[in-house]
Amino acid sequence: MCRFSLPRRSFSLERVQSSLWLLGSFIGILGFFAPEVQASGIDRNGIGARSMGMAGATLADDLDAVTSAAQNPAALGFLEKSDVSLGIAGAWASGRYDNAQNEGGKLTDTWGLLPEIVYRQPLADRLAMSMSLITDSTRLADWYFRDPAGGATGTTSYGQQHHRSSIINMRAALGLGWRLTDQLALGASVGLVYNRNELTTPYTFQTQPALKGFKTLLDLETEGFGANGDLALHWKPTKDFAMAFSYRTATQFNTEGTARGDVTRQLVDAGLVGVPGEFKYDAKVATHLPQKAAVGMTWQALKKLRVGGQAEWVDWSNAYDVLEVRLANGSNPAVNATTGSKSLDDDIDLNWKDSFVFRLGFEYELTESLSLRMGYAYGSNPVSTDTLLPTTAAISEHTLALGLGYTRGRYQIDLAYQYDLPAVQHSSARSIQGPEYKDSRVKLQSHWIGLTTKIAF
Repeated sequence: MCRFSLPRRSFSLERVQSSLWLLGSFIGILGFFAPEVQASGIDRNGIGARSMGMAGATLADDLDAVTSAAQNPAALGFLEKSDVSLGIAGAWASGRYDNAQNEGGKLTDTWGLLPEIVYRQPLADRLAMSMSLITDSTRLADWYFRDPAGGATGTTSYGQQHHRSSIINMRAALGLGWRLTDQLALGASVGLVYNRNELTTPYTFQTQPALKGFKTLLDLETEGFGANGDLALHWKPTKDFAMAFSYRTATQFNTEGTARGDVTRQLVDAGLVGVPGEFKYDAKVATHLPQKAAVGMTWQALKKLRVGGQAEWVDWSNAYDVLEVRLANGSNPAVNATTGSKSLDDDIDLNWKDSFVFRLGFEYELTESLSLRMGYAYGSNPVSTDTLLPTTAAISEHTLALGLGYTRGRYQIDLAYQYDLPAVQHSSARSIQGPEYKDSRVKLQSHWIGLTTKIAF
């Protein structure tokens, strides 16, 4: 029978108010730093430096404060003391892009920072909560290379250009964990997710009947909010072994913003000299984040050795099938006359595949205060060769991780380093309008560092 009693350290309104103030402060910091983040994938290999040092293999580890807030709220059921975790992750990457008209196209401005904050507090003897602000998926690709000739005439090029795309998803969440018995806990969380999308590139219209094949310079920015939730189970049959399962619901965003562009070069190549080419639209983009499920285990194999294993499924095939772009209130009379409307729709094929991720991590206690961590993660590449562009090349598969943890009294500090090994993918671009990206090649590698401090009280 489960019994509830007042916790040894009672619920404190002042602590909650303090944590909300910290969350607000970090929102401002995050808004300043996050747009510069460079990563070669969407989902991160662990959130918080402790998890990063084990390549993310900490789902079933109730000692990991950030994971309990970011992925497994059931672990909160085993929480005994309140704590606050403040962290930051940094990333930088390098890449190369080659096609028939480019040799040595490269990534630029390839570094950035991501702040993280987690507050956890017991509410009763077997019940605890968490509040968190975490960027759990992100991508920025900023390539510099010559726009290959193409468009409606096959000869249109906008010359040397930055080809930039970015996606950032920031999640503010409230989690609860309830320990039903000494061995079993359930958990759930609800999250409000901020999504921002940017695309700055020479763009060829894909499906719009009147403009299909036309190429324009495009600057698209949209943002919006969505909601999702986690369900989790944490089973700890012995003090040395634990298993956990978590499920994240899909997230849907209807983001809004603006689309600006200039189609002058294409018009001139088509013989329409003197026709104004600049335009502006109100833009809406339907964006999705996938549902995902994970199962993991933690085993205290030896007195000083802790082992974590994990497997995940990510439903990219439903989330990243087609990107729907809706434009309204067009400002260019010539474009409006061509399409017969001030509005136009264009759908971009993505055709991503489901991804399966496997993680293995180790933590070895060097001394009573110092721990060494290492890990490896493999995640199958979800990007189709039929739709691969340098701006969508989330192709990394293999990640190596190394970390250190230092604990003294109620203070803990963790450091981590990750290396996404070089990944190469050729693109047929068969599902993309125009010849620009046919038979091209993308190569990427990236580095991550993480620092997290935790204070228990």
